Amino acid sequence: MLGPQSTISGVTSNIILLVLSGLLLLSAAIYGLVGSYRVDVLRTDLANANAARDAVEHREAELKTREATVAAAEAKIAEAEDKATKAQTELLKLQNEKAELEGKLDTLQKQIGEAGTTASSSQNPSTASGPQQPTTSGPSVQIAQEPAEEATPPPPPLPKRQVVPIKAQQVAGTLGTMSISSASTLAVFAPCPEYPREARSHRIAGSGVCVVSVDRGSGHVTEASIAQSTGNQTLDNSAVSTFRTWIFKPRKVSTISISFGFTTRGAAY
Repeated sequence: MLGPQSTISGVTSNIILLVLSGLLLLSAAIYGLVGSYRVDVLRTDLANANAARDAVEHREAELKTREATVAAAEAKIAEAEDKATKAQTELLKLQNEKAELEGKLDTLQKQIGEAGTTASSSQNPSTASGPQQPTTSGPSVQIAQEPAEEATPPPPPLPKRQVVPIKAQQVAGTLGTMSISSASTLAVFAPCPEYPREARSHRIAGSGVCVVSVDRGSGHVTEASIAQSTGNQTLDNSAVSTFRTWIFKPRKVSTISISFGFTTRGAAY
């Protein structure tokens, strides 16, 4: 039979083995739980990484789509710019052609006007009677002087044929002296000169002529100067400053002389 000490030592060793086994099982369970937790964490991280990768791929797809849209828009803009450039080129060609046609038309109108003026002068009886009576030297001088004096009146027939001379003058770009009312028919903005208060208070009156230079393309007055003074600088300055604001119809006139005047009744004409 075994003694009590051997029995106790055997039981103790068994208990120790059981405790060690329990500790090993507990540690294994703990390691298993920790491992499963780590696996879950890793799976979560992997899912997050996949989601982030999908988001990046989606953004890349959106960026590519936007880049394609921008490229298409840039292509359309470039095409529109090319069309605009072609349209501008065609417009410049048309403007050049228009300018050439206007030049030819002006030349034809000038030739028609000169032909009409020549025809009117050829129909003047004074030109036909002049060379028929040069019999002696003395009378011939008198005969030459009389037709010369009568040669100036023929311009009055021009109002009867007012259409042709005015066109010829407009083509040339220069009109003769015209009143304010007559000149205003060629303008789109033609205010009358203002009667200065100082001259009105002193009852100063007078008439004069102002020469106006006009830009044929725009119709705006580029220069105005006094050709015949009213005798008063204030009246002249008022007329010049007013005529500089006039706007004529394009391609109607380049130079025109406008007669004007101020009466003691406070009116400009």
